[in-house]
Amino acid sequence: MRTTQTSAIVLIVEDDALVGLDLSDALVRAGYRAAGPVDTLVAALARVRLRAPDLAVVDVRLKDGLCSELARELRRRDVPFVVHSAWRRDSSLCPELQEAPWLAKPTLPIEVVATLDRLRRRTR
Repeated sequence: MRTTQTSAIVLIVEDDALVGLDLSDALVRAGYRAAGPVDTLVAALARVRLRAPDLAVVDVRLKDGLCSELARELRRRDVPFVVHSAWRRDSSLCPELQEAPWLAKPTLPIEVVATLDRLRRRTR
């Protein structure tokens, strides 16, 4: 069962602690519940497998590798996600992420929140 938008859980998968905390603060101010940030693929997969979030913000490269496996797991569980990365969209880099909305860093946290709001409305 999914929660309402104002209480939706958003997993933040980000290897830069300051960016992750900034996103977390912005999401909480917007009425979301932030899970994370987590900075490794292993930790992100563990969180998703323990309890799937309603939405996710995913960086392409984490401390322990690319997020391809995480993207596949999120899709298997029907969790919409947005890519938030300094890497430019490149299908050879991580093809599993290419269909997701993509925000190039630096992006204001409010833009990430607005993208999640639109994504949430589309998937209801």
